[in-house]
Amino acid sequence: MTTIVAITGSIRAESLNRRLLAAATDRLERAGADVDRVEPEAMDFPLYNADLQAAKGIPVAVHDLHTRITGAAGVVLATPEYNGAFSPLLKNTIDWITRIDMTTFQPRLIGLLGASPGRKGAVHGMGMVEEMFVYMRCIVHQPHFSLPEAGDAFDGERLVDTGVAEALEGWTAGYLAAAVEHAEAWAARAAAG
Repeated sequence: MTTIVAITGSIRAESLNRRLLAAATDRLERAGADVDRVEPEAMDFPLYNADLQAAKGIPVAVHDLHTRITGAAGVVLATPEYNGAFSPLLKNTIDWITRIDMTTFQPRLIGLLGASPGRKGAVHGMGMVEEMFVYMRCIVHQPHFSLPEAGDAFDGERLVDTGVAEALEGWTAGYLAAAVEHAEAWAARAAAG
C-alpha cells in the first residue's frame, strides 16, 4: 500500500486548509492510499535557529516527523496564504526537516493544495512553496489544487460543493497515480546505482 504524508500549514482549528486537506485525504484513502495525517501539534517546533541546533541538537519531534516522511511515497501539503506567501508553520517545519537531510523530500512527490476565502485560492502561497521545493530539486505534482471562496464549499467540516468534490476526486486520483510512478522510478534509479 502506498503511504502519503498529509501536512497542513495552518494551526487554526477552523482553518479552510485543514478542511480541504481532510477532504483530500479521505479521497486518497478511498483510492487505496495509506494516509499519515500530521496534526499541527506535531509540528510545534521552536523557530529554526542554528545556534539552538548547535546547543541542543535537533528536537525529537523533528526526528519523528522526518521518519514519517521517509516512510512515504508522497507528501501532500495544504497551505494558507498570508500576505501573498505561505505560512511560517510550514516554512519552519521544512527548515527543521531538511537539517536532518536536505534530500528528504526528493524521492517523494509533493502535492500542493490551497484554500482561501478570497478569489485567488492561495495560488501565490502555493507558487512560493513550489519554488522552494524546486530549489531543493524536488518534483512538485501539477496542477496544484486551488480552492477560492472556500467558505462556500463547506458546511462545517463537510465538503458540500459537488463541483469542488468532483474536481478534488480527480486531483487526488491523478496525484496518487503520479506518486506511485515517481516512487517506483526513484527506487529503480537507486537500484541501478
